[in-house]
Amino acid sequence: MFSTIRNNYEFYKKQYFRGDDIYCPFCSGFYKATKYKLTKQLSQICPVCGSTAEERTVLLFLLSKTKMLSGELKILYVGEEGVAADFFRKYPNSDVNIYSSRPDFRMRDEIRKSDYAAGSADIIICNYILEKHPSPNLLIGDLKKILKPDGIMILQANVDPEREKTSEYSHMNYDDRLRLYGIPGNLRRYGKDYPEVIKSYGLNLSRLRFREGFEGLPEMSFNKDEIIYLAHSSDKPDLTVNNDDLESEMEEQKNNDAGDRFSAFIYTVFFIIPELVSKAVYAVISNIDEQEKNKGKTIYMLYVLVFGSVTFWGTFIINRITMNSGIALLYLFFSFPLFVTVGGLGFMSMGMYFMSNYKAGFIKRYIVGFYVAVCALLSIFLSF
Repeated sequence: MFSTIRNNYEFYKKQYFRGDDIYCPFCSGFYKATKYKLTKQLSQICPVCGSTAEERTVLLFLLSKTKMLSGELKILYVGEEGVAADFFRKYPNSDVNIYSSRPDFRMRDEIRKSDYAAGSADIIICNYILEKHPSPNLLIGDLKKILKPDGIMILQANVDPEREKTSEYSHMNYDDRLRLYGIPGNLRRYGKDYPEVIKSYGLNLSRLRFREGFEGLPEMSFNKDEIIYLAHSSDKPDLTVNNDDLESEMEEQKNNDAGDRFSAFIYTVFFIIPELVSKAVYAVISNIDEQEKNKGKTIYMLYVLVFGSVTFWGTFIINRITMNSGIALLYLFFSFPLFVTVGGLGFMSMGMYFMSNYKAGFIKRYIVGFYVAVCALLSIFLSF
């Protein structure tokens, strides 16, 4: 039973999060938002696959405005690791080029022209990379060569609507960029001149804001005001209209995939509760770990008392039982050595807490010290 539940983890997860706050095209379903998140951006993350509103916006555009639904187009995805990269790895006839970051968040990989034939890609998706790449002109140049003459490039970037012109910060180090504008991974800040920047690479540019066709989608499904920057070599991009097919598919998913109480129960019992318990246990363990910063905490004192009591009194009881059993060998070679080593370790841990743990303060130390004295006197009394 447990293996079946584990194998159906994604099914139970989808059923558990069914709702009407978010539509996610990556995992094809309608879900409730994780409203306990602290910010709007975090609450918009898909609770099943973790996709962001920005990733969903790009994918919905591709599904509704290109021939991607047919699965015949050659697609190149250029971006960082994430839900979108995982999706395109599994998508037919697509390729993924991941840009990994060094400690200062500069992108280290380059598009290798030898890996891609010239004019081979119908669609190139460059997702929030231009502001991070140390040489965006080289990157765009390579992508242009890979793109078919009638192909399109989606060049999404963080554009500051309050900034008139793009500012370059690639000469600054990580800490300075962090202090300056809070996004240290970005080597430049694009402004209102972003379209002109793209055009300067010899590309035509179309700016699209596709609000029509998805009026029925929940508010947090995608960024309805997001501008899609569509670069192309031809005069006009080759777009289609798949809204009817896509909306029909969404409606079918919404009607057929209603959540049920059994799945919610299974997911809660076998996944949610164990996760909460593991987090709670980890939180406790992190506070009783043998680190100097933890030794003054009450939870650390309780840990020492429990550990010392269980080891000392547990081995003391075993020792007394074997002593009274008359089996001398068992007593000499098992219970007595066990009491001396394990029981002694527990007793010494409490004693050392009292003698040397000055971070605990006077009261905690003398509570443990009093308990150690009681243990010693009581064990002596019970031995006779």
